Amino acid sequence: MAMEIWALIEDEKIGSLVEDVAIEEGLTLRRFGSVAEAINHVEPEGGLILVIDATVKFGNYLTIIRRFQRNYFGFETVVFGKEKPPEVIEREMERGVDLYIECPVNDEEFYIRFKHAVSMRRLKGSAGIIGRSKPLVQMLETVLRVAPTEVSVLIEGESGTGKEVTARGIHLMSKRSKGPFEAVNCGAFAEGVLESELFGHERGSFTGAVARKQGLFERANGGTLFLDEVGEMSLNMQVKLLRVIETGEFLRVGGSEKITSDVRLLAATNRELESSVEKGEFRKDLYYRLKVVKLTIPPLRARPVDIPMLINYFIDRSSRRHGKRVRGIEKEAVELMVNYPWPGNVRELSNVIDNLVVLSSGNTITYGEVEIRLKERMVQSVSFDLPVHVEKSREEMERELILNSLLSLHNDVKEILQILKGAKGQAVSRWGSIVEVSDAHANEPKDLESLERDAIIDALVANGGNRKKAAKQLGISERTLYRRIKDYNLK
Repeated sequence: MAMEIWALIEDEKIGSLVEDVAIEEGLTLRRFGSVAEAINHVEPEGGLILVIDATVKFGNYLTIIRRFQRNYFGFETVVFGKEKPPEVIEREMERGVDLYIECPVNDEEFYIRFKHAVSMRRLKGSAGIIGRSKPLVQMLETVLRVAPTEVSVLIEGESGTGKEVTARGIHLMSKRSKGPFEAVNCGAFAEGVLESELFGHERGSFTGAVARKQGLFERANGGTLFLDEVGEMSLNMQVKLLRVIETGEFLRVGGSEKITSDVRLLAATNRELESSVEKGEFRKDLYYRLKVVKLTIPPLRARPVDIPMLINYFIDRSSRRHGKRVRGIEKEAVELMVNYPWPGNVRELSNVIDNLVVLSSGNTITYGEVEIRLKERMVQSVSFDLPVHVEKSREEMERELILNSLLSLHNDVKEILQILKGAKGQAVSRWGSIVEVSDAHANEPKDLESLERDAIIDALVANGGNRKKAAKQLGISERTLYRRIKDYNLK
């Protein structure tokens, strides 16, 4: 099923405007007289635009949106309502209002903004992107601007943020969408094998080449070629890639016939290529060829608003895949996951949910189950190198991860230490070496409890005693902050 517009509209003028856009965009418009009537329908495969006319009957639109969020994953919400202060509208965006149109409606402005909302839903639906946080929306706005062009795009982001998903979204929103989309991880192959993957080879060109093989440049002709982890490519391969970009021609391995291919290149990396250029590890001319536009995908910890949506989506997907009947998760467990730093980003969250669904004995994931799973991951993250690019030393990274994890997981420091000291294995010995962390600005080392206490005091002072703002700065809930203040006897 294609994308649809579902409308809860009383005002006929608004209904007429929405209908005009639906016809122009080739979308099915369904009008409902009540929320209950709408929720009985199956979500379209391409997602939907939920339109709420809050000027007459549906003034409790935030409650309506919450009900839809429990039943549907892929939808944008457009609300028609009375004039409101900009800061109120911005706050409501975090609660699910993607577009707020003040009445009386300016027809020209309406068409521009509503059609943009349709484009955003198409992008999310085609690429399978979940979320509506400000950092994500800003990134997707750039995607919508560059996708229709032919420029090369360099996508940067930590491991697990969804670089290939984003690249596929660019392809599907481009003029080449009906052409092929090919992808290759440049760091997964040795130089000779990567050359064959990209350019193909002739029969007998090397041992085992029993037949001619088309390379990705040939297979992607007329479409898009995505080069993941392009920073891992050898300098020799960089020269060959640059030549193809400049001339559009290449040779198969072992061949003599020039082949022409028309592809749009998208590249991705989980490290800062500019520093690789400065070190001579990556060619400057190739870097600028690939980076006509640079797109940075925000890490999951930078968009906590999206985490509850992703949790529900992954629970539903995992339950269907594994034949389980897990249908929900405790509110406190969601809060725990929202505050966890997620060094492995969306990929890690998906893995955790998959694990919880498979091992869950009931139909609801509990706070205790999530707490145990995240404790395990916290220890593993500290014990082993993380596959995440950061401009910090290992010592700084470990210290920051420990502190963030302690604050976000609501764990009492003493309890954690007791559990770890009572356990056995490599993780314990490594933990033992970092129980005390030195503050660069202090003469005496502090234990983790003292560091946590100081962090809370600093946040309260920085925010003039405002606990709500302090909690937001620390990345924890207000309830957790109140409990910490009481535990540490802070006033």
